[in-house]
Amino acid sequence: MLVATGVTLAFRSGGGSSSPGVEVEFLATPTPATGNTQPRQPTRTPSTPSTTLPPGASGFSYPIDGGCLPQDDALMPGAPREYRQGTHEGVDFYDSDNCVAIGLDTEVLAAKAGTVTRADWDYQDLTAEELAELEARVERGEGNDPDVLDAFRGRQVWVDHGNGIVTRYVHLNGIAEGVEVGGRVERGEVIGYVGESGSPESITNSGTQVHLHFEIRVGDAYLGQGLDPDQVRQLYEQAFSQ
Repeated sequence: MLVATGVTLAFRSGGGSSSPGVEVEFLATPTPATGNTQPRQPTRTPSTPSTTLPPGASGFSYPIDGGCLPQDDALMPGAPREYRQGTHEGVDFYDSDNCVAIGLDTEVLAAKAGTVTRADWDYQDLTAEELAELEARVERGEGNDPDVLDAFRGRQVWVDHGNGIVTRYVHLNGIAEGVEVGGRVERGEVIGYVGESGSPESITNSGTQVHLHFEIRVGDAYLGQGLDPDQVRQLYEQAFSQ
């Protein structure tokens, strides 16, 4: 596990000759020094979740060509995820309820132009032993720990669009050639391929959870966090409006 405070941390772990290796970039916000010279910060009351799109969270195209939002709220942000005792943080694009056929290695497209901040080139599939440990941690109440959530997301690409808006493309079977940390991608550019990496079913029932999990992040939260299903759907309809 990597912990960074007040720095930009980037690392690259070597892969084989056919893989450029993992490139992951985590951007951490500097933490002000504490001491007698610092004024005491007032306690802030948590804000009410906004039903208005934040700046930069519009003008997205669907990450699957011809795709659309699912009608089933269980595939939308805010739905419960019992297997990890948590909450869904993105939109699932399956081979049903998404307006287009989706299968293993269907092309995944950048939803908007931006800079790649994560590309898991050297990702290793979950093993049965690793899944058992993840499930044990969920039973201990650790299902929402960042590293557990990250493991269940599998192979990923993240794209920064500015204004604190980041899109995540999750459960990928592969990453498109040329997608590298620090590189720019354009809206509609192929950045990866649909898979089921990181899902428990990739171990227990392979081939049954092939889909793209797509997230729009706003700072440390996901778009629509804390809202009811109708409000979430309205936000995402606005985000994808052309």
